[in-house]
Amino acid sequence: MLRHVAYGQRFQTTLQPRVVYEGGLTKAARVMKLASIASFVGASAAVPFFFTGDSTVPSAARTILALTTLGMTGSSTGIVTWALRPYITSISVLNNEEITPQTPMLVQTMNVWAQPKVRLVFPVQLKPATQPLSSWVVSEVPLEISDKADKVLQEVNKGRKKLVTMAKQGDLFYAHMEGGVGPEMEQIVRAAGPTQA
Repeated sequence: MLRHVAYGQRFQTTLQPRVVYEGGLTKAARVMKLASIASFVGASAAVPFFFTGDSTVPSAARTILALTTLGMTGSSTGIVTWALRPYITSISVLNNEEITPQTPMLVQTMNVWAQPKVRLVFPVQLKPATQPLSSWVVSEVPLEISDKADKVLQEVNKGRKKLVTMAKQGDLFYAHMEGGVGPEMEQIVRAAGPTQA
């Protein structure tokens, strides 16, 4: 049994995760997400100061100013969260053979707090997405691989604190396809079908 490292923790598994894709803007995306959250938290913390101290500004005007500040920072945080939700930071395959439509993959994105979120998906589930900032939309797990999916999840989650979950129907993923991709990513694209530019 080999020991592998995944998002800062050690776990044991007989599967062999092999990274085949890394998002080129992962660090920038993480910083953008954290900065947007920090700006909203900072604005929220500043709201009480709108209503303290001596001032000739009417309380109604102060309320409008506080709500405007919260609304602007909240909406920008929401937009950043929405835009970066499908962004793939890495893809690992769980075998050392050629990638086929039934090859199990671990797709890592970020959650609301910019922490890693890992989901199991098979290329056969990936369909072209029509939404902006998305390459693929996840379809339902085919019946012929549902048992395999359950076994892979049990195996890959051994010893993990942050569990890998199965990608849900309708989940969106975005990967950089512009400028060419590596041979293993090309195999994933062929196995999954075309993506939106």
